[in-house]
Amino acid sequence: MTEQGYSPDTSSDSRGHSEPALERERLALDLQNRISRLNEQARIFLPLIALGLIVAIPIWSRSLVRFLILLASPFVLLPIGFCLIHLILAWRGIARVRFQIREDEQRREQIKSSDR
Repeated sequence: MTEQGYSPDTSSDSRGHSEPALERERLALDLQNRISRLNEQARIFLPLIALGLIVAIPIWSRSLVRFLILLASPFVLLPIGFCLIHLILAWRGIARVRFQIREDEQRREQIKSSDR
């Protein structure tokens, strides 16, 4: 077996161009993973939220006060809150990665325009 080490003929310029490409690829892969996780969570959590609201509709139709008491119950509030928090955090993560990708693209455009 031969060892592959640092190749002295690799120029620093080619490494410099591959690093932003690797960063862009990492961000795109992270975004794809986060979107797939959000889709998985949405498949689970949205029906739970809908089920909680469907169960609460008959109570809501009788009395708004009873409905609010039901929503304040920990048996309803905690599961629905848990589902909503998970979905919101996943969505914020996706927004953050998209923002990083946008910043990276803007930084590249600035570098291209300054090279000209």
